[in-house]
Amino acid sequence: MADEADHVPKLLARLAGHYRKQLDEADRARIDLADSIREAAAAGLRQADIVRATGYTREQVRRIVAGRTR
Repeated sequence: MADEADHVPKLLARLAGHYRKQLDEADRARIDLADSIREAAAAGLRQADIVRATGYTREQVRRIVAGRTR
């Protein structure tokens, strides 16, 4: 029983670290995608094509392109 009691906090700490790392990676990916959306719009890609490619709504794309969100 003592081994399990020692193991659980270590497991939780490891999983929490993994979770934080995944959140950081997701945040970086979101920023990269927003930057790419702005670049695509500046290059003349139609909003409808950006929506279709990303799955974002037209409003989300509009806000990203306007620089109101990342």
